[in-house]
Amino acid sequence: MVPMSDIEDPVLFSPAQLVSSSKLSKNLGAYLDKIRKHPIFVTRDQEVEAVMLNINDYRELLFEEQRVEELYHAVLAIRRLVEHFESPRELVGMDDVLKRSGVTREELEGIPDDAVDG
Repeated sequence: MVPMSDIEDPVLFSPAQLVSSSKLSKNLGAYLDKIRKHPIFVTRDQEVEAVMLNINDYRELLFEEQRVEELYHAVLAIRRLVEHFESPRELVGMDDVLKRSGVTREELEGIPDDAVDG
């Protein structure tokens, strides 16, 4: 990850969205109500330390992160296909890979999908 000091900070917020950590601890319920409308930026010693956002916004961020990761893997697969078609080398077949790994197709098919997902 690139340190924020090396790039321009893309986070924009209004003064109404800032709250000190001490004020937040005294009025948590009120700020939990406020995050339904917009994120709250928590400060400590005049520096933003954290962001509070509602659970639906957080879920949306996780979903978008997953979409970006899937897109990255799709681009990677396309690049590998292009490299394969541009290269005179022959790819190693699935049976050869399994044989070298000492795994049978039956063993491979018996592995649940969630056991191999990142």
